[in-house]
Amino acid sequence: MKTTALTLVLAALACGLPWPHPPMDSAHHIGNGWGSYQNYGSPYLHNGQDIMTTPLCPALAIKAGYVKAIFLGGSPMYNGVTVADSAGAAFCSGFMYYHIDNRTIVVQVGDTIAVGDTLGLIAEWSVAGFHHNHFSMNRRAGVTWPDYGAFYHNPLTEMMPDDDSITPNFLDAYTGQRFAVCRNNSSSYQSKDSIYGDVDLICRLDERINHRLWKVNVHRLSYSVRDTFGSLVVPLRRAFQFSESIAGGVTQSRVPYKQDATCPTACNYDSLARKFYYIVTNTDGDTLIEATDTIAGWNTTLVSDGAYWVTVVAEDEHGNAVADSMLVKVRNRPGTRHDVGVVSIASPPAQVDSGSTVAPACTVYNFGTVAETYTVRLRIGGLYDTVAQVSSHAPGIKVGISFPDWVAACPLGTYPVAAFTLLAGDQTPANDTARDSVTVVPLTAVAQGPAMPARLEVGAVVPNPARQRASIACALPQAGRVRVALFDAAGRERGERFDRRLAAGRNDLALPLRGLSAGVYLVRVHAPGLTATRKLVIE
Repeated sequence: MKTTALTLVLAALACGLPWPHPPMDSAHHIGNGWGSYQNYGSPYLHNGQDIMTTPLCPALAIKAGYVKAIFLGGSPMYNGVTVADSAGAAFCSGFMYYHIDNRTIVVQVGDTIAVGDTLGLIAEWSVAGFHHNHFSMNRRAGVTWPDYGAFYHNPLTEMMPDDDSITPNFLDAYTGQRFAVCRNNSSSYQSKDSIYGDVDLICRLDERINHRLWKVNVHRLSYSVRDTFGSLVVPLRRAFQFSESIAGGVTQSRVPYKQDATCPTACNYDSLARKFYYIVTNTDGDTLIEATDTIAGWNTTLVSDGAYWVTVVAEDEHGNAVADSMLVKVRNRPGTRHDVGVVSIASPPAQVDSGSTVAPACTVYNFGTVAETYTVRLRIGGLYDTVAQVSSHAPGIKVGISFPDWVAACPLGTYPVAAFTLLAGDQTPANDTARDSVTVVPLTAVAQGPAMPARLEVGAVVPNPARQRASIACALPQAGRVRVALFDAAGRERGERFDRRLAAGRNDLALPLRGLSAGVYLVRVHAPGLTATRKLVIE
């Protein structure tokens, strides 16, 4: 290997493998990715990275090793060289450099190869502008390899630099819908406003790697499903990851890609016609793409009818990531259904000062199909027991319920809190009740002086850091409306907003943390004449 070639690859070798064409320390264009859908008469998964070059560009060894095979396909286009890690007969790994002009191959089977050595020159491809090296990681046993061996790993995940800056881009997968929904393993499509049974979720993405023209597949997809209160019904799950073995063939290609008239995945030499539709629910969560993965789907019969957010996250090999979401409505139980329930207790907070005044509150949801009028009851140990009336509660809507004030004039300690709906004929009693607790502690910081402060006083967030619950105390000189909102580090409002008229004096407010991820937030308390801000850390 020449000294100049060694200089080119030293930086790349320090943190990964170099690229197999000059300059070896620079990223190149990709024309087809590892796992790209292909169909030239029969569908299959592409088992290499098509690294775009010019005709007669040198193919350079990216790792030292031994020539295990030279494949000659009978024309200048279909020839290749495999350089493996071991000279012996043991099972080992290697790199295959393919589409080398057979008239330019300068190595022989058994040769010892150093990094940067020229193996041959890339052939001139029959399709204009698609001259490339089909580059792959393979493994096999034998002093020589009579065939390609197994295509076992995506080489682009090992190569440096990886400075592609093009982020995957979501497109509508179905008319008027970001994602398509169909019955599991079928072409029976459903509207996002009425999905039912065991379904597949399908997304469409455009992705390019350092190239303005050739669309390729994404590297990894994950998905999750949340209800409208932020609770996960399907935790974030890997849909697939194009990093491991590619067996090829029709069966494997039908696991990650939807191929029908509605979602027609296509990838050939027509750059404008390339379309990638991914079935994100065909997964058992690992990195292997197996035929049995198609058994999986989202079984919507396991959740209550109602609205849910489906979120899909797409990533490429270089760490560029994007997420998109769609609201769907599950409708498994046709006809009239009566079902309301308490989904959370907003107040009292986890901790209150002895003698303080708290406005108990909870959130209820109509899981049914018709408007309902009913009673909600809230109890705090044996200290407090009262009801509130809910009128004409529309289906699919959450409603905040406030109860008369509770004064924590009781012995110190922890008391159970329960809120429950009382609807005659409720068909799902399991979701009627929510339970929590409140701890009464000695009086602390806010409004320790006069009973009525001269202006709004705001205490610290407790506890801080917080996990699931936190509260903030404020004292008002006179009754008035108070708004509390949470903002993330980028200044975006997150979660639910507290907006309510409060009595004069001290009030303990439960912060709406439901559905918020870990991080640093600002809590902004606004009342007439004053706005105060406190920092909150969620673990």
